[in-house]
Amino acid sequence: VWLLADETRLVDYIVDKHSKGGDGMNFMKTFWTNTTLHMVAGPVPKGAPKTYNSCQSKWALILKMYKVINKMNDTSGLLYNMEKGANIDDGGETMRADYISVCNPDMRAFKNKGWPHFQKLQGVILATTGG
Repeated sequence: VWLLADETRLVDYIVDKHSKGGDGMNFMKTFWTNTTLHMVAGPVPKGAPKTYNSCQSKWALILKMYKVINKMNDTSGLLYNMEKGANIDDGGETMRADYISVCNPDMRAFKNKGWPHFQKLQGVILATTGG
């Protein structure tokens, strides 16, 4: 179980140390060891301990969510809003359904809900990966 506070702590650490990932934000084993130490040194996270593997796996999911939103902004004609996600009302449901079925099924989560890590990651990822 990862609460938003746990995710935010992980994202903040990665944003702070992003240069260690180089192009593509591919981090070495020592980075994940240090990340684990960082996670256990702070407020006690909820659920299972935040281990090397769980931190690495959570980062992969966070990076995937970033790419889902970024792809939505780049290709769908839908614009992401921090508070309201794709901000789809009943009139836009057909366009959204078409986009989800054809291009990006992971976008379902962002119909009317924002994602708090997008802006933090956007500048860092664009700077290190070009997209």
